[in-house]
Amino acid sequence: MASTEPEHLPAVVSVRLVAGRELRTRLGSAGFTVGTLVTMVIVAILVLLPSFLGGDDDKTVAVVGLSQAQRDALVADGMPGERPDIKPVDDAAEARRLVKDEDVAGAVIADGSGVRITIGKKSDSALGDALNVRLGQQALADELTDRGVDPAAVAGSVDTAAVTYLKDDAGDTQRVVLAYVVSMILFTQIIGSGAAVAQGVVEEKSTRVIEILLAKVRPTPLLVGKVIGIGTLGLVQLLAVAVAGVATASIAGTLAIESTIVEVAWASLAWYLLGYAFYGFLYGGVGSMVSRQEELAGLTVPLQLVNSAALVAAVLGLQDIGSDWLAALSYIPPFSAIIVPMRMAGGVATSFEIVAPALILVLSTAFVAWLGGIIYNRSILNTGKRMKLAQVLRRA
Repeated sequence: MASTEPEHLPAVVSVRLVAGRELRTRLGSAGFTVGTLVTMVIVAILVLLPSFLGGDDDKTVAVVGLSQAQRDALVADGMPGERPDIKPVDDAAEARRLVKDEDVAGAVIADGSGVRITIGKKSDSALGDALNVRLGQQALADELTDRGVDPAAVAGSVDTAAVTYLKDDAGDTQRVVLAYVVSMILFTQIIGSGAAVAQGVVEEKSTRVIEILLAKVRPTPLLVGKVIGIGTLGLVQLLAVAVAGVATASIAGTLAIESTIVEVAWASLAWYLLGYAFYGFLYGGVGSMVSRQEELAGLTVPLQLVNSAALVAAVLGLQDIGSDWLAALSYIPPFSAIIVPMRMAGGVATSFEIVAPALILVLSTAFVAWLGGIIYNRSILNTGKRMKLAQVLRRA
């Protein structure tokens, strides 16, 4: 007697066909096009934002050994550069301590060896230049008064003071903004693509398209193809957004970290794939447990909460991207896909802190893919009331 078992397509062919179907269906949709363009514009604006962000407004300068004329020159109106507030201190050691502790923006110290300027942060280079110019012009004025000669003859004899920067923080603000942008984009892309998998599964069940598909495609290749197809679509969208960000930074020339943003853009693409794969199979399995879209929202809340917790941790971590607690969270799979690239954008992640979380996430993804596949296989043909997870896992 001939077998009534339906003849299924080979697994590789099934995955390819299902993934292609997802791409063709969604790629040309108005929602995908409009969403991508809006995100590109937002990212371009955020990339330009750091150039409009100023540093600390407190430009207090500790002074030691300056004459009254020199002090007046530092705070005089109408002279080139920024006008600082001055804070007289007793000795050079105290002035340096105040700069190191960031209690003041810089220090001007005069002694037998000349005048020295120390600035706490390289981002305050404009302040150092202003102090140099003001002291130089005051010295020139003294020469003119004492010698009564033409200013041009004296200008060449007036030396400017050497400026020392204790901390090269050029681009620090930009790195924080870049880290925030990376965490937000990855959060929205991962949770959006994962939700698309679940919604697609429910739609196929509610319209009974799934019964037609399963006549030729086994459940597991069907789920894998759907995850790959939607993931590829998300990758295309993320790639377009990354190109927009890098191009804006390059054309505008506003970022001091152009090389960093290129590296972070590539890293974000890789971590998106890892994070999406982790959630995609779980969303697919969860989606197979219900038959109506209105039932899906409540079932996906735990997954959304976990991903939201990763975003909250990332936002809180912006206060100190190099903190130990944030580094520890980067090893936990639900958090690593957002936190690791964010720490890379901040320039604080070591090679080990990148590779180790990636390996942990790959192994975790293999497990959740297995679990999501079991749930999907046991639930996909159920068109009745919503199934409970314990019920699905108990089924033989």
